[in-house]
Amino acid sequence: MPYTEPTFWDYVRAAFNARPVIRGLGSVPWNKVGLVVAGILGFGNPGFWLLGVGGELAYLYWMASNPRFQNLVRGERLAEVKEETSARLERSLAMLSDGSRERFGHLRGQCFEVQRTSRAVQGGGSSVLDEARLHSLDQLLWLFLRLLVSLETLDRQMAETSPRALQAEIAALEKEIAGMGEASERLRRSKESLLELTKKRLENFQRASETRLLLTSELQRIEQQVELLREEAAIARSPEALSSKIDAVAGGLTDTSSWMRQHEELLSDLGVEETLAAPPQILDRPPAGRERT
Repeated sequence: MPYTEPTFWDYVRAAFNARPVIRGLGSVPWNKVGLVVAGILGFGNPGFWLLGVGGELAYLYWMASNPRFQNLVRGERLAEVKEETSARLERSLAMLSDGSRERFGHLRGQCFEVQRTSRAVQGGGSSVLDEARLHSLDQLLWLFLRLLVSLETLDRQMAETSPRALQAEIAALEKEIAGMGEASERLRRSKESLLELTKKRLENFQRASETRLLLTSELQRIEQQVELLREEAAIARSPEALSSKIDAVAGGLTDTSSWMRQHEELLSDLGVEETLAAPPQILDRPPAGRERT
């Protein structure tokens, strides 16, 4: 899940469920304890109910408006996003060979280099890579990773099939059927059905070969996009120039995303149904509370 800034009601919800730690008592939801006490006392004097509700509302508003509590909630949400991101990345990387993991690591390193360059261009201030542009680079890396998984999955499946063996089997079956003569109709139908199935397997292999070429091309295109961005970031002289170059590369995602949507069924068959899901946060974000450009 991508990081989103908490709303006021998120702060209210967090305040209601807060469990402050008290030495000797551990974490206790004191506001809920107070509500329970007010509820019990209210059976003797209904005024306690009003007092309990009023006190809870005041507590929630004060906590939700407190900058320190807001920073705490943002920090916890960032921690959850990082944990979820780490899990998704680990699941995907575990499906790759060492070579593919190195290939992804190289591309990720180039994106980190773009981040470092952006900070230098900014002159030590906050990065020109705002959330929208960081999200674009995350999406680029996520697409690259899932395409790598798709390619390796497809390679494993294709390695189990020999097109030459299928072609030889088709030729043998066609010759056998042609020479059957007065053979039983039942046997003929069986051989014809086997021939049809073998032809479909060969057609599937041929489509897989075309898909492999497409996957390889898309991977190379993404690598070239990031390499170009890294080179242009190195010669950028202003935050505005760098931002425009990042936007231009991000615009190239349209073609890749369109390709992924067109082949969604195929990629799902390859077991990479997460391909079109929202990308996890892969690149570094500014610390919570830092102003973003």
